[in-house]
Amino acid sequence: SLLKGSMRRDGSEHEHMSRQYRDWRDHLVRSIEDHMPMNESYAVLHTASMGALIIRFRFDDSSICLVNCHLAAGQNQTMHRNNDVTAILEAFALPAEHDRTLCSELFVGGGDGSMVLDHEICILNGDLNYRIDTMSREIVLKAIQNNNLSKLLERDQLLVSKRKNPTFGLKLFVECPITFNPTYKYDVGCDTYDSSEKHRAPAWCDRILYRGTGKIKQMDYRRHDLRISDHRPVTGSFKIRVKTIIPAKREKVWQECQRRFEAVRHKLEQEAKYEFY
Repeated sequence: SLLKGSMRRDGSEHEHMSRQYRDWRDHLVRSIEDHMPMNESYAVLHTASMGALIIRFRFDDSSICLVNCHLAAGQNQTMHRNNDVTAILEAFALPAEHDRTLCSELFVGGGDGSMVLDHEICILNGDLNYRIDTMSREIVLKAIQNNNLSKLLERDQLLVSKRKNPTFGLKLFVECPITFNPTYKYDVGCDTYDSSEKHRAPAWCDRILYRGTGKIKQMDYRRHDLRISDHRPVTGSFKIRVKTIIPAKREKVWQECQRRFEAVRHKLEQEAKYEFY
């Protein structure tokens, strides 16, 4: 499912795209056209000028959902970004499973697979655009030079939202501790933070978060110093535990559960009768 916003298209669009971006965009379009059935429609959700790409699949008898998103930009747009997250996570963006048995096997919380959080394992990543609050660019640069990342992380908008906003959509997602320098915004082709007229303060815009208690563990979290963009990409590797259901064994366990339940119910009925008389 493709969750996206409207983009302004004019004659200057291509002028503002890097060659690498155009190549990647064209490759993505071709890949979707090659692998998506022509009769399979996209679910579209407008979230301002940003959006998300959601992919889900079944691995053995476990459901896994991957979300790549680009949230609202701007230093002071934390609420807008948080609203983008809510729209993405609460959208009925995926085809629902109508078989109740399959729903109980694959999904959590009584879900039918139509929403991201119905899945047992979720990984969300992308340019989330969260910035560092209430610090000047000079203070941020000095903290980076002194390797005082903890000072900056205390003001990271995503982490602050997780701590202080009980309704934040990513509150129950996990992020490994950040041990690398901010990934945005660089001058393309070098290691210098933004020297343009805007002089944007560095920030950890590029993030990876996940959820799936007892089913997923992140093994590493790092950035890579590729200089073809104003962002530094981040990667993570995971160990994921998936389940395989053996129908015969499941039926045997189910029958045993039913037997025990009936025994308890009969016992409670007898005790209730004694108390009544």
